[in-house]
Amino acid sequence: MNGTLEHFAGMIAHELRNPLASATTNLAVVRELSDEGDPRTPFLQQAEKEMVRIRDLLKSCLDFATAGKVTAKFYDLPGLVRSLAQRTQASHPGLEVEVEVVGESQVPVDEPLFQRAVANLCENAARAMQGEGTLRLRFEGGEEEFLLQVEDGGPGLPEDLMERMFEPFITGTNSSGLGLPFVKKVVEAHGGTVVPAPSSLGGACFQIRVPKSQEN
Repeated sequence: MNGTLEHFAGMIAHELRNPLASATTNLAVVRELSDEGDPRTPFLQQAEKEMVRIRDLLKSCLDFATAGKVTAKFYDLPGLVRSLAQRTQASHPGLEVEVEVVGESQVPVDEPLFQRAVANLCENAARAMQGEGTLRLRFEGGEEEFLLQVEDGGPGLPEDLMERMFEPFITGTNSSGLGLPFVKKVVEAHGGTVVPAPSSLGGACFQIRVPKSQEN
């Protein structure tokens, strides 16, 4: 997806947010006014669910369109990793979330963007394991770069998607298909790389490497 198309997708998503919110509210009002046992209620409920899906897709498009705009500040990334681990554990009680930190350090990142990128990887892992299994987050601070690794005990990455997984809309059976492209765009905007790697847990593993010295 080139820059022009990204800009167009972001613009369309932005313009559709208000009409979508209005339609969602109107559906909810109609449902509330329906009599108990009204045979139309299940159809209204299904329409509301589809509206939520559209809302999430539009948000993903907006996020993706702005993912390359980085304002990096020195931040406690190990703290961010621990916080995300706690949030993921709370959202998915059946998971065993492990955190490994080697080398506490402040690193230059755009904290909101980076947090969402890592959260995407965590949610992908939780979805792949259907909410049960081991998720491991590892931060390793080196002198010139830092490593952030997210791995899981799920079924692993499909071979037929290995070369195209970072392309928009390639994956996403139960998601927007923009999660991994968003991660890649955010990481590359920080001057780093994200690649799949062998997992000691038997599932998927992604390694993010970002230099500590970045040109802003």
